[in-house]
Amino acid sequence: MRTSTILCSLFAAAMATACSGVKRDAETYRADTRTLLETKNSAVKDCYDQQLVDDQNVGGEVLVRFKVEKKTGRLYDVAVDPAGTQAPEALQQCIVRAIDGLVLDPVDRREGVASYKYTFKANPPKQL
Repeated sequence: MRTSTILCSLFAAAMATACSGVKRDAETYRADTRTLLETKNSAVKDCYDQQLVDDQNVGGEVLVRFKVEKKTGRLYDVAVDPAGTQAPEALQQCIVRAIDGLVLDPVDRREGVASYKYTFKANPPKQL
């Protein structure tokens, strides 16, 4: 009987820990968030490639700010910071759509507030 009580207690403690999420230090939170954003690099590249169709010299930076919800790990309030952005509006909005709603897994016990800068530079034409 005692063994089953201990096992039930350990199981309950493990479930409580699993449900509450982890508590990352600042550097780990930064690295995990960067890794999450990098899962959308292909979509962000597609955004930039679409802009290159209209302007072969388009470039600049897009600074996005967002929050990470502590209960779900979902990115929300994703927005472009105009002070750190020098890129066409269409590129900015495409990037916001690409990353909005991503989910950081496992969730963290704390809400995160972050920013991330994308830099774009057109490649010079190849010399033949």
